[in-house]
Amino acid sequence: MSLPAILGGHPVCSQLPDYHRWPVPDEKIRAALSDVLQSGVWGTLGPRSREFAARYAAFCQAKYALPVLNGTVSLELILRALGIGRGDEVIVPPYTFTASVSAIVTAGAYPVFADIDPDTYTLDARAAEERITPRTKAILGVHLGGRPYDADALDALCQRKGLYLIEDAAHAHGSSFNHRRAGSLGHVSSFSFQASKNLSCGEGGAITTSDDMLYQKLWSMHHNGRPFGEYQYDHAILGTDGRMAEWQAAVLLCGMDRLEADNQKRMAAAAYLDENLQRMKGFRPLKRDERITENSYHLYVFKYLEEEAKGLPRKLFIRALAKENVCMPASGYKDPIYHMEYIRGQSFHKMTGREFQLDLSTLPHNEQAAHKEGCWLYHASLLGEKADMDRILEAMDRIIRHADQMKKTWDEGRLGK
Repeated sequence: MSLPAILGGHPVCSQLPDYHRWPVPDEKIRAALSDVLQSGVWGTLGPRSREFAARYAAFCQAKYALPVLNGTVSLELILRALGIGRGDEVIVPPYTFTASVSAIVTAGAYPVFADIDPDTYTLDARAAEERITPRTKAILGVHLGGRPYDADALDALCQRKGLYLIEDAAHAHGSSFNHRRAGSLGHVSSFSFQASKNLSCGEGGAITTSDDMLYQKLWSMHHNGRPFGEYQYDHAILGTDGRMAEWQAAVLLCGMDRLEADNQKRMAAAAYLDENLQRMKGFRPLKRDERITENSYHLYVFKYLEEEAKGLPRKLFIRALAKENVCMPASGYKDPIYHMEYIRGQSFHKMTGREFQLDLSTLPHNEQAAHKEGCWLYHASLLGEKADMDRILEAMDRIIRHADQMKKTWDEGRLGK
């Protein structure tokens, strides 16, 4: 067995394969952007934005889609449109990107962290229920890496407690739970089209809902507070400029043409990796759930078990895997939001009127995922062929087989820290 590249061996691949390039430029996108340029209509609710809204709503099995600037703005608009603000609480998982939480704070509400399920890394409905107080107005569930949260359990909980279920589907373009698409699993849903996303336009976002009145309010808010359907200087409610530009919509319309085929390829690659990782020491795939009928796999998330890997630190495993040039790995959300400086800063207190407090003993599974187990491969790593997945497995096996030597070299300080 060859030495890992980090120990001086030859990497499995001499360089990262071309299919990892993302986002992917092509002549179709170039032509679409040229059409926008020549049209003279570059923004303010133009025809491409309207076309994308209709197409994306149908794709998500929702009545409406509202294109906006980005996925952070979409969450902020949702919270404001639901009337959630100072004095209110929103339950959210800590294993997520900061925008899921910063949007709550920006709205003036207080984020309440509930633990994740150790088998799925998504919000545990039982933990969420334990965190409900008279101030709770909503639960914000996150489809981690494209894997839908337990929509049955969270929907039942919200129905029982009279709470809004907000769906953070930033990773989940095309995912589905019991054949219901992400974007239709909550009362209202938020998407991101940032550069790394499976459906990307560099920056961008969307809100989906089937609630007529909520959609009209969101439309008005994102259009500077104008009354629904109006374009004049009459601003009935407090709004903002959250409109998507025509350039963004044009790129997204092109991206939708390949989205489902790409997702099917990612699902096949992930299933192959799952099958093999469960037989290898040092790794565990996340638990399979037959109710998840599609998974976009924006991230392929798996567990790294240091104790089975001869004590090799996760940080070193990730570095070693990256040097094999077979995939784009990461250790994920290793710095939980509740440890970040802003959550205890003056701005948090000014926005929410409260000091942040947390009992870490309520989040043991997040601590385990964040600090020890959680590993990711970015979605483009799943767009290769079976032979490419075999190279990923070969690299992981090579690292585990040489874990003793690697750890010894690490302990001696010869691999840096």
